[in-house]
Amino acid sequence: MNEDILLYFIPGLGMIIVAATAAIYGWRALRVQIRWFWAGVGLWVTAVILKSISALLANPPVLGFLKENLSYPVLVVSGGLFIGIQSSVFEMGFTLLACLIWRQLGRDGRRAIGIGVGAGSFEALLLGLSSLAAVIAIAAGVPGTEGVRTGLESTASATPLFWLVAPVERIIAILCHASTRALVLLGAAKKRWLLIFWGFLIFALLDGVAGAAHVSGKLGAISLWWIELVLLPFALVSVPILRWCYRRWGEPEARVRALNEHGQPDAPVDPPRRDAEL
Repeated sequence: MNEDILLYFIPGLGMIIVAATAAIYGWRALRVQIRWFWAGVGLWVTAVILKSISALLANPPVLGFLKENLSYPVLVVSGGLFIGIQSSVFEMGFTLLACLIWRQLGRDGRRAIGIGVGAGSFEALLLGLSSLAAVIAIAAGVPGTEGVRTGLESTASATPLFWLVAPVERIIAILCHASTRALVLLGAAKKRWLLIFWGFLIFALLDGVAGAAHVSGKLGAISLWWIELVLLPFALVSVPILRWCYRRWGEPEARVRALNEHGQPDAPVDPPRRDAEL
């Protein structure tokens, strides 16, 4: 196994480390029960399965039609928007549906953010494991992996510090998963429909950029850092969104929990009663 193959292990390991760090930090910082992180995992898995089925059925004819009838620049934009909207409809749409059925998912900011962190961390974990499995297959000389190795080598040659791109991308993605899902969950639970709109829009634009990169056919020919640079503003916007969601609907619950003598993160606390004047 040569040095190049060893270097290809780093992106997968980096994504796994990012996933574990985000989950552990989120759990400690948010002080919510771990089941809400698993709720995010369940929402993500269900939505991605449905989205994948939709993509298999709809993407080839739709993208094929666009390629035949649009100029290249318009194709890249429209194809990216189609993929982004499709992704948002399933991922944010299923999150919205779940919260409309189980309002407790968006009861407070800490819980809503935890669900988003769970979804983003699990996605990063799966991508990291998939990356490691692919590199192991390449290193073992498994038949049919020649094209994968060629793609990796092409990407590495076009992207400085390519091994760092995947972990950085997962940090951006986890921040966006957490912010958009928090907006949708809190919007549904608090009946703030504008929050839902922003959650759908941000996620659609985020995945639209990734979709446009794939539709362009330039992956492997340009540095992946250009794509991450376009995605960076979504992460920068996500940070104040998360802070606002936590401060607006999270801190009161955190203070109530701190006063709870049993110390249970989600234990209900009766509101103080005013004694009748005697």
